[in-house]
Amino acid sequence: MLRYDQASPLSKPVRLPNGFVRAEGYLTRSGIFVYRDAQGKTIRELRPPEEVMHPDSLASFGLMPVTNDHPSELLTADNAKEYQVGTVSESVVAEGDKVRAALMITDAQAIEALDAGKSELSCGYTADVVQESGVWQGQPYDAKQINIRGNHVALVDAGRAGPACSVRMDAAGAAQEIPMDEIKVELGGAQYSVPADLAAEMVKMLEAKGLKPMMGDAKPDASAEIAAVKADARRKLDQLQARVDALQSVDASKAMREAITQEIRKELAVDEMAKRFDVDISDAKSFADKQRKLATKLAPSIKLDGKSDDYVASLIDFSVMAREEQTAASPRAGFRADAQDNDDPAAVARAKMIAHLDGKKEA
Repeated sequence: MLRYDQASPLSKPVRLPNGFVRAEGYLTRSGIFVYRDAQGKTIRELRPPEEVMHPDSLASFGLMPVTNDHPSELLTADNAKEYQVGTVSESVVAEGDKVRAALMITDAQAIEALDAGKSELSCGYTADVVQESGVWQGQPYDAKQINIRGNHVALVDAGRAGPACSVRMDAAGAAQEIPMDEIKVELGGAQYSVPADLAAEMVKMLEAKGLKPMMGDAKPDASAEIAAVKADARRKLDQLQARVDALQSVDASKAMREAITQEIRKELAVDEMAKRFDVDISDAKSFADKQRKLATKLAPSIKLDGKSDDYVASLIDFSVMAREEQTAASPRAGFRADAQDNDDPAAVARAKMIAHLDGKKEA
């Protein structure tokens, strides 16, 4: 039975002199996964640690091809050249309940996607499913996977559960993972549903990054609002991803997925800047409305009536650049209440911005 298992994000990729990228990450983990088959039946399958960490299972992922998204078929010697964008290292090791390995990404398009934030891993593998019920770490299961063997590892966009593993099936009629029993975790003033068996691990990971998630009724840390915005965007991206994956045409699906992903990333960037500059965009009815509210706050003296969306986007970029230049220059030049515009880096950047938008050349 074919399985696609999504795991933790890549960390600290290293770019080599020839342009290749080397990165480390977790390929998969042990635990209970919940699936819904083609007939709509729900099945809880255990991936026992002794199977996931079995030497034959670990070895099967060594030197496996890396793909950019999952192919619509298992990789073979006949089709690997069409899909391969890199290779898994020969050393694949167990680390706690996870499987860790290094990857070498050699394809320019895949590296560009990695640079743009496509940084999670998803394994394609085969397994035998034994219909045997039981209880594992207090959680019941209906069947278990054995004889797990790797076929490929894919670079994918952000999953809906963040560090929690998820499974997406592209093969027709195959099983598809659905959420497990969940508990609520608060972060940045918002609540998120997290699989019960992963909640403690997720809280520990977020705390290690300086965030303060809360389980239960504890008051969340307001400083984590930007992280909450990112998490919300990740959920939206997954919803749109599901729509894209439903398309019958593989080519059309890929093109639409890339376009939707780009739109979500742009909206996330505007949401983060709104938080950064304390701009209320809660009543904005569209992405363009958000941009105009942000531009009005950053450059209040410039009228936006009749200006195009491209103009507004450029105005935001140059305004932010001007503020950053002013901040960078302040420790060197100091601040003077009587400073003239030609002494102010922000004013200089602003003049450059206006000349650029008007199509003028500076003397």
